[in-house]
Amino acid sequence: MQTSHFSRLLTGLLPLLAAACSGTSDNPYANLEDPPLVEARLHTVTLVSGSEAMASRIIAQGYVATPLAPNYPQANAVEASIWGVPEPVAEKVQLFKPAISGAPDLRLLVMPLAARGRTADQGTERAFFRNVLGTDVPQWPLPGKADDQARVQVWTYLVPDVLEASKRLRASGIPVIYDPVAITTSYLGDYKSLAIRAPDGTVVHLVETAAQ
Repeated sequence: MQTSHFSRLLTGLLPLLAAACSGTSDNPYANLEDPPLVEARLHTVTLVSGSEAMASRIIAQGYVATPLAPNYPQANAVEASIWGVPEPVAEKVQLFKPAISGAPDLRLLVMPLAARGRTADQGTERAFFRNVLGTDVPQWPLPGKADDQARVQVWTYLVPDVLEASKRLRASGIPVIYDPVAITTSYLGDYKSLAIRAPDGTVVHLVETAAQ
């Protein structure tokens, strides 16, 4: 009787154990050593939309359009490569400042939207942002839900030290999709940056500015 009871108990536990193990193996960010790898603060959300009308929608939510001086061509080329967009699109990026103190700035890129890419499990997303960046999962920055008119292209975070971030990310097996580089732009001034990807494919741009 005892053996039969133990067998039934083990049979019931095996699926739960398998599911738990599977969830851990499918989540490469769940057990990173000494998290978070980087202390990051969200600074800017870069949206991409197929319509110029998105600018009016952003302004209607209280953001203020803030003109930018032209960048040097080399800086445009670097930012275009980091953001994953054509250089002419990066050259025409629009900046919007929030009315609420502490909210991230918004940037808008206008170009035809590609088909939606991959999605990510919520647990994987949460583990990535908490254990890699030390933050909560960032949210769609405008009221309501994201729709087919626009999507987030880049999350830009301020970090204390880009080179140190690069070392820790690589040591933990986090792929760096754009190696550390130093450039000057009209928006952020002199800065160093690198880029990685969130589990859903969105670019995560890590920036160390001279003004920090």
